[in-house]
Amino acid sequence: MTVEDSNDPELGQAIRTMRQVQGLTLVQLAERAGLSNPFLSQVERSKAQPSMQSLQRIATALGTTIALLTASAQSSRSDSPISIVRADDPLVSTHEMGYTRPLVRGARSLNPLEFHVTSDRYEDRYWRHAVAEFIHILSGSLVVDLADEGTHVLKTGDSLYVPEQLDHRWRIPGRWPARALVVQAGPHDDADLEARADHDREDAPR
Repeated sequence: MTVEDSNDPELGQAIRTMRQVQGLTLVQLAERAGLSNPFLSQVERSKAQPSMQSLQRIATALGTTIALLTASAQSSRSDSPISIVRADDPLVSTHEMGYTRPLVRGARSLNPLEFHVTSDRYEDRYWRHAVAEFIHILSGSLVVDLADEGTHVLKTGDSLYVPEQLDHRWRIPGRWPARALVVQAGPHDDADLEARADHDREDAPR
């Protein structure tokens, strides 16, 4: 895929998927990329074609590259009902908590993700999604802050069900990274659910 073909539906879907993987709303990604919210919405829906500069801004805001975005779009073109992601496939997005790897390609009824968490500090906001999440710890430990539902330590082999629209965030308890499998129903659009800042939840556990 070339940039001239960047209004291909798969590229918009790839951007949208990476945004949702990171728990970002449309507004938040637009702010990070320095683009307007309506324009980014049109890009995701393949109604507008981003320039090379705009595409670079989007990729940078997602912690990835144009090459990985277009590779993700190309890999979603198959009409096959199955999806195989190899261990060495480079479709990874980085963020302040570590990095995330989608485990399926294209729009599927399930959206499994592999999170590598490396930060021992909470983000300054809570995440809230339109769909429920299932979390299973593959290695290491996670401290999961569920706001009004308390703080819970999950160790290797532990699992957690997080219902839709419940505020949550996590961190590692020490120096060692953690790996978590997170499964969401998908495809979905939670762009209208904003991450909540700490000052909105002064009573939340720390």
